[in-house]
Amino acid sequence: MSQIPFRVIDGAGNRNEQLRDEQVLIVSAQHDDTLAFQQLYDHYRDRIYNVIYYSLDDRQQAEDVFQSVFVKVFESLSGFRFESSFLTWMYRITLNECKNRKRRPQLFVPISKIREGLEEPDPGPGPEDLHASGQRSRLVRRAVMNLKPKYRSVIILKYIEEMSYEKIAETLDCSPGTVASRLSRALEILGTRLFLLK
Repeated sequence: MSQIPFRVIDGAGNRNEQLRDEQVLIVSAQHDDTLAFQQLYDHYRDRIYNVIYYSLDDRQQAEDVFQSVFVKVFESLSGFRFESSFLTWMYRITLNECKNRKRRPQLFVPISKIREGLEEPDPGPGPEDLHASGQRSRLVRRAVMNLKPKYRSVIILKYIEEMSYEKIAETLDCSPGTVASRLSRALEILGTRLFLLK
């Protein structure tokens, strides 16, 4: 199969062309066209990895889950029926894999973590360090990671993936009103936690 490029979206016409291109690739991949699957993988891998990384906050686990997500996508592709967008379908698989990984007890501690502990003792940041942008980013990310999964998911999908309320609702299988309510509560919790860190 010749390579079908994803077109840049600059209007409704191009959006429709992009969706048609995606559908052609999906159908081809469902018929064991590895090049078509590779194109889908190349197009979506960064977005899927971001969701995993921000859900787990651990690079090694994120890489493991990333691999398992695309194995599941590949194995389940024949069952995709275009009832939702392909990306929404992949987000559902991704979030489920992240939930499953969090439920699993950690059976080993990576050697890199042990070395970190031995070589780089962290006495904790002083008040002056909290205002440095790098430190602040880490604090915000840690606060997001400590949210309950239902709140963390809406934050990631809204602010990292920049999805609309409707798309988030479709991905999480709930109403846009529920999304708005969870987002409001998540921001309230984050605001309180970050205020206490000042």
